[in-house]
Amino acid sequence: MKWILVLLVLLGHAWAVPKVKEHEGFFDPSLMKIEEEKYLGSRIADVEFMDEKGKTHKLLDYIKGKPTALILGYYTCDSACPLIIKNAIEASKNVGKDFNGIVLSFDKEDTLKDLQDFKRKLGITPSNRWVFGIMKEEDIKRLSQSIGYRFFYSRQDRVFVHPNVVVFIDPEGKVSRYLYGISPRETDFRVALAEAETFRITKNTIVDIAFMVCYKYDPNTGKYGLNPVVLFAIAGFTLGSFTLAYAIIKRAKEVQP
Repeated sequence: MKWILVLLVLLGHAWAVPKVKEHEGFFDPSLMKIEEEKYLGSRIADVEFMDEKGKTHKLLDYIKGKPTALILGYYTCDSACPLIIKNAIEASKNVGKDFNGIVLSFDKEDTLKDLQDFKRKLGITPSNRWVFGIMKEEDIKRLSQSIGYRFFYSRQDRVFVHPNVVVFIDPEGKVSRYLYGISPRETDFRVALAEAETFRITKNTIVDIAFMVCYKYDPNTGKYGLNPVVLFAIAGFTLGSFTLAYAIIKRAKEVQP
């Protein structure tokens, strides 16, 4: 009888233990999606960041008057962050427009040494366009929330999970565009900066407007592609021009004596 009671107690404990959820730990990539409709046109948080020389800046003071490309990442990353940062710098090399490029870490444990080691490993040379910095935890939270940027640390993989995106900001500090992916193109940069500048007259305005007309932003891919409407319009105009020219030439031949 005693053994029966012990067995019933053990079975009771076994039944009382909650079952492991079938999808426990499953990560839904949609959680990282930025709700652009909520943040486009919104002013970013005026946080403080420290550059690699130890100088502190207010973000809005730093970008004021220029379109800005902002990248959030972390300096101990050895996967996506180096790629998007290196490719963004490369994509912006031949853009003649005057703009700011800012790379800020969202890892509160990143130090200036981590920043310097990161740049050295990538072979990033000093630039007047691109500045790298670190932030305090509160500033990280405020800035990321103001642009809809979410991230979390995976203890199992020992990495941060985060969007790969370049955030473009207009001279007044408002979000104007998100470009996703680790390989932004020069065309993407040129068009996004022109949008951020809100068509103010500058040295490259005519070129930029041409790009903006021919390229259309696709929110599904986060990139620019050839605008089919413009392509059809150009094709129609070209065909119409040839038809008109042919008609004029034919008419001229008919009226000749």
